Amino acid sequence: MSGQVVFGEKYFERRKDEQKVWRYLDRGAHIILLAPRRSGKTSLLRHLEQNPKNDYIFLYTMVQSCTTEQEFYKQIFDQLYDTDFIKNLERANQKGKDFLSKVLNSIDSINIAGSGVKLTDKNRHITYQDLATVIRKLQLDKKLVIVFDEYPDLIESIYEKDGITAVKNFMKNTRTLCQDTSLNDMVQFIFTGSIGLDSLANRLEVSNLINDQQKLSISTLNEADGVAFIHFLTSKNNSTLQIESDVATYMLNKVQWLMPYYIEILWESLEDHCFDIEKTTPTTDDVDTAYTALFEQTYRSNFNHWVERLKRLETSERALAKAFLNLLARSEEASYNDYFNLSQQEKYQDTQHGYVIDCLEHDGYIFETAPKTYRFTSPILKDWWNRHANRAL
Repeated sequence: MSGQVVFGEKYFERRKDEQKVWRYLDRGAHIILLAPRRSGKTSLLRHLEQNPKNDYIFLYTMVQSCTTEQEFYKQIFDQLYDTDFIKNLERANQKGKDFLSKVLNSIDSINIAGSGVKLTDKNRHITYQDLATVIRKLQLDKKLVIVFDEYPDLIESIYEKDGITAVKNFMKNTRTLCQDTSLNDMVQFIFTGSIGLDSLANRLEVSNLINDQQKLSISTLNEADGVAFIHFLTSKNNSTLQIESDVATYMLNKVQWLMPYYIEILWESLEDHCFDIEKTTPTTDDVDTAYTALFEQTYRSNFNHWVERLKRLETSERALAKAFLNLLARSEEASYNDYFNLSQQEKYQDTQHGYVIDCLEHDGYIFETAPKTYRFTSPILKDWWNRHANRAL
């Protein structure tokens, strides 16, 4: 189903983006992967984890549920002992569970219990120094790449729970790990998430703490890859659909912003429509019908994540974002001046308008068609906004 993380044969290779990540890893960079929601970033990273270059081993960890620095480092230690990482370790270095147990147990007040780490001293906090010590003790003959997925969510949670001082201390400690020359040959970090880390750092005025990390973005598909992806969907789902090239191109024109998620939800709607009318070779008229069906109740959940993200903004920020998206929904495009004039209304005077438009752009609602000129990323999102946004928000 669309939106799920995919593995193995169900993964559609994004060679350009994969090669971009490898190029910067080979240079020794720590990476911030800028990727709007539903762009396939997690599937791409899990693919790299399962298919690493010879000199690398990956540790993937989802940190969205962590709310403190202590929970963050505990999560990493638990993931080190996770079955997937142990399998990667055995495959790469012929070292396994017993070896990892010795490494983790060698850290003061830390024991292995069941499938994870247990602290024997309840007042003991796992720190970035502990992580550095473990990385050194692993003595891997490959470079360890640790992926922190949904990392900006963690920053937000720390801020909401303990304030800006806790955020600064945490990010300083993370930067210390990145800048530790004794670790440079042993480990690299990839930070990513559905919220733009750079936008959040600007809002919290901590951009200086991520300046040493290389920012990369995930690309949309070109038309040829978009057509190939449509045929890939048909194949991986064992579908009876026979989509001719002109119809596939028409589908891409309906989507416009060629991220796999958008193409896939239209493909799913088209397959459902053709199944209902017992047809295997759809026409452009069938694509139009499938497109319209996307906004019916059956497919409404495809857009829930757009509502959820806006609801996480502060009340005045959400109101400003909604007002600008309403403006865009009534026209083909709008300028930054239009947005700025909107933001100067009295009810938005205390709103960080720069942060709001950064969120809309980096989270995939809008993009620049020309300098300082914006439009919705996809007609699908614009049409959904016109139909349902007021009700949803």
